[in-house]
Amino acid sequence: MTAVSNAGPLIHLAKIGRLALLRDLFGEILAPESVWIEAVERGREAGKSDAVLIGEAEWVRVVRDPTGADNVAKRAGIHQGEVCAILLARSMGVPVLLDDAGARRFAQGMGLTVIGSIGVLMRAVKDGLITTEEGLRDLARLAKVMWLSVDVYERARRAIERRSPRGAH
Repeated sequence: MTAVSNAGPLIHLAKIGRLALLRDLFGEILAPESVWIEAVERGREAGKSDAVLIGEAEWVRVVRDPTGADNVAKRAGIHQGEVCAILLARSMGVPVLLDDAGARRFAQGMGLTVIGSIGVLMRAVKDGLITTEEGLRDLARLAKVMWLSVDVYERARRAIERRSPRGAH
């Protein structure tokens, strides 16, 4: 299954050393051009190691930005990269990876399946790709590279603790 990603999940998961979870969960990740520019090109210019990791991931494929995304972004009040990811995911009928709350609400309002960086960790624990302990450790690391409210962090921690690999009793 393919998914479309905005810059946030790519950057956040690369920063905690878990970018490959996206490949393991989805196979291929599509990144609109505007997302690629933000996550990779600008990151490389700034000397960010996460940008290098994302740029070297052969399973992250750059695709053209959907036409009209800039107008939608202005009307919706969210970033162009987020709109590009949302419109592309909608046109393909695949999940969209977003961390920003406003963009998530917009995508959910369009009927899309929305998964954030935390959701990737929760799915990885559920699918047995990482252990519960690794999921909790990664959640703590994620909280250091992206803003999480105490409430969101605690709900995510409890959700990870409740998850177990498929088939485990």
